[in-house]
Amino acid sequence: MDTGRGQIDLFLHRCDEVMRSRFIIADTKIGELLKAIASSDLLYAFFRDITKDFDYVAAQKKYLDYAPYGSSRGRKLLFPEDPQEKLAFIFCLLVEFDSKKRDLSAFLQEYFYEDGSVYESFYAFTNQVIKPFRNAVKVMFRDGMPQIEKRGEKSPLKNFSDVIWAEREEIYASSLPDAEKVEAMLILNALGRAEDMEMRAGLLCGYAAFMRATGWKSMQAEILMETLETLKEDL
Repeated sequence: MDTGRGQIDLFLHRCDEVMRSRFIIADTKIGELLKAIASSDLLYAFFRDITKDFDYVAAQKKYLDYAPYGSSRGRKLLFPEDPQEKLAFIFCLLVEFDSKKRDLSAFLQEYFYEDGSVYESFYAFTNQVIKPFRNAVKVMFRDGMPQIEKRGEKSPLKNFSDVIWAEREEIYASSLPDAEKVEAMLILNALGRAEDMEMRAGLLCGYAAFMRATGWKSMQAEILMETLETLKEDL
């Protein structure tokens, strides 16, 4: 199995194929997308981690059973607000389509009815389900890394957000086991979103524990720990 960026590229390509495909071969293309996840150590570990404690049964009741008041055209598909839960929800949904536990055609008619047109329904499905799924993984594992100063250059990283992105870049390229990469990515992604200073301090404490447990050292480690000490003084 390949843990490199080539497998992330393959995943993105498989998502593109689903979005470009005709409905008649959609099941096959969704299966190939899931195989791209299974063939990547990093993606496999990531989705295994975020679905481990995800309550899909409860999520189905919350996000699939919503029927807009006065609507005669079936139900409306909702999504979790939390980005990781949204990825877990979509992943579980795709697995159901692939295993034939849930019929894609019936699902499109129920949630993406577009004047009876299967083509338009499938287009709406790919635009609202596959596209955000693809883009979220793309940002997490391949894109979004700012141009940072190279090792040895004098200019410091501009702000905390740059530090987080740089740390993700270094984690991604490291030789850490994939399970540990995923743990680090999850903490760093949450840090990137955290605006509450107490929450940020708690996440940095968690990252400090991760570094101690794994022996991880990076260009950004000192900055992150200095930030933690500053937050402790202010809280």
